[in-house]
Amino acid sequence: MSSAPTTGRPRKRRGRRFAIVLVVVLLVVAALVVVAEFVLRGVVDRTVAEQVEQSLPEGTTGQVDAHVDGVVIPQLVRGTLDRVDITSDRLTVDGIPLAADVTAHDVPVDGAGDVRDVDGTVRLAAGAVKDLSKYSPLFERVRLIDGGVELRGSASVLGFRIGYAADGSVAVQRDGRGVTITPETVRITNSSLGLKVDDIPGVSDVPVPVCTAQFLPEQLRIRSLDLTKSAAAVRITADRLPLDEAGLRTTGRC
Repeated sequence: MSSAPTTGRPRKRRGRRFAIVLVVVLLVVAALVVVAEFVLRGVVDRTVAEQVEQSLPEGTTGQVDAHVDGVVIPQLVRGTLDRVDITSDRLTVDGIPLAADVTAHDVPVDGAGDVRDVDGTVRLAAGAVKDLSKYSPLFERVRLIDGGVELRGSASVLGFRIGYAADGSVAVQRDGRGVTITPETVRITNSSLGLKVDDIPGVSDVPVPVCTAQFLPEQLRIRSLDLTKSAAAVRITADRLPLDEAGLRTTGRC
């Protein structure tokens, strides 16, 4: 008695082989995507950093690092980077060393157009802040204290040239283009003159404006300050910032 030929097993074997091949292909494609993402991320991060370095305002030098948040490939296809974190611990502005951390959103891949919602922090060590005195003729030296600054200089009072140190408060100007230092408690530093004064005309309680816009791209504004005796942290923001060289190199005015 003869039996009909069995075809189920070969079909099952072919189906199993196809499934294995499909899994292998998917794994290879996934591996290639991972490699491409890794390579592209490094290229994009460095390209953004180099573009920022080349577009720093005149008088500003330093090395910049950039990191694109999220998966890079779909952002490149779309033409816009969702979020880019830019950092530098080695920036120098007009000879003053500082560090900066900046986050920008909607960064055009082709470098044309505006970046949105820029928010960052600039940090100056206490040793760097003392050099800011060169931007004001009213004091010769500035030193950080908790919550403010100490100003040192000299003034003529009753025919005597006296040296003074004044603790001052620092406030951000309403337009965000500068800060205002107001000397408060005043001390005489050349006590050999035997003078005791509570106020020094032209110094005590006289607001001293300091323009910071001249060091920043035109669209950036100062929003807040955090001062301690060891460092100053300055928060800067912009609703939009041109990404091209002209936009970044053009500084503001007060």
